[in-house]
Amino acid sequence: MSDLQKVLATLDEFGTTFDKANDHPAEPIVLKTVGDDVQGVLPSMRKVLSDSDRMLMSRQLSGLSAPELTHLFYLQLQKSDRGIAIGHDRLLTAAMAQDPVISKVLDTTGGAALIRQDLEPMLEQLFVKVFPAWQRIPKVPANGLVHAWNQITDYGDAEFMTELGTVTDDNATYVRQTTNIAQLATRRGVTFREQLTVPAGGMSWNPQQIEIEQGLIAMAHKMQKTIFQGQASNSGGTASNELGEYDPNGFTGLRSILNTANAVNFEPYLTSNPDLFASAIGETIVPITDAGGSLPSVLYMRATEAQGLSDQQLSIQRTVDRTEFVPGVTVPAIATSVGLLPVLGVPGDSIGHYTTSSTAGPFSGGEDVADLYAISENTIVIPYLGSPGPSVIEIPPGVSGQLTRLFIIYLFGGLAVMAIPFNNKARANLATS
Repeated sequence: MSDLQKVLATLDEFGTTFDKANDHPAEPIVLKTVGDDVQGVLPSMRKVLSDSDRMLMSRQLSGLSAPELTHLFYLQLQKSDRGIAIGHDRLLTAAMAQDPVISKVLDTTGGAALIRQDLEPMLEQLFVKVFPAWQRIPKVPANGLVHAWNQITDYGDAEFMTELGTVTDDNATYVRQTTNIAQLATRRGVTFREQLTVPAGGMSWNPQQIEIEQGLIAMAHKMQKTIFQGQASNSGGTASNELGEYDPNGFTGLRSILNTANAVNFEPYLTSNPDLFASAIGETIVPITDAGGSLPSVLYMRATEAQGLSDQQLSIQRTVDRTEFVPGVTVPAIATSVGLLPVLGVPGDSIGHYTTSSTAGPFSGGEDVADLYAISENTIVIPYLGSPGPSVIEIPPGVSGQLTRLFIIYLFGGLAVMAIPFNNKARANLATS
């Protein structure tokens, strides 16, 4: 009962806001900032949600559990006549011309496809529940279809000087980098027959809602996998080598970017004298602290390595340290030289494993390894176009000549590592002997 009460309370607070998300205001609106969350005051509404509106609503909705968000989404999805026409979104209109998936399904003659802004805040939070790192990584508006930035490789130096001395010139060292703003999309829907069959059979579940949720999971998996092992510039990349899986429509991820001389090799699975995960993590952090800048704030690894770390820690501690990763998501933590760091086991094959060519440390080359990442989150950003989270387009029923109700979930984003020295990885040899 308490769950339903929270859902209804949220709907009561934001319901009018959701419904007005697609209205054209008759008078100028004074926009709120994220800090202006006075109790009972709703975000300002425009034809298109502002960044402040999105942040305020996301923060409020983050307190709901996944079942509560799902039910709230279900209630809003039932409403009809919602959405703004595609033509009101300049960035999406431009992107449609470059994405055959989107442009094909929007090539309609029997109705206008609508952007369901009223569903976006809930979609983003449902997305975060299966991809918590998405909320932690900063988002920045992209500066083009290919985002360009100056990557810092050295921050330079400063010197003491005499009272009337001349200031010594110095500067940071930069490398010009770019990342593709990838267009990730999936079309989901159900037939009229299925929609009618479910209630006729006495069931209460919503097939549209389930399909959209599964679409979000699929998108989260694809985005996570690309962030960790994507490769967009070197066609020799595969899931089985350190370049990473090649997709010219994606972007390059951390496996390739952090393939530097600072990477640590270790052997934690040997049946005799295995290396300690905690020691390897400490060695991975040392080059970051030696660089003298931003400190790591999170550790990412496969579930296998996360469990291996936990097993090794059990013998020296009676309880497992935990910390809140994002609101509502608590993860294990490990004490390091830079403090308590959250340990996030990335599900599925997003990090994966590959054959290394490294001959450093105990490696001779050809080992089957999996990466662990020590990341300074304030030095990594996701440049985006349009919305910083997933958006949804509703296709009017029947426009394709089929009796279906269709939705397109889409996201435009890339990955930009702003400073290489403040991030590092370790390669765990999976061999047992």
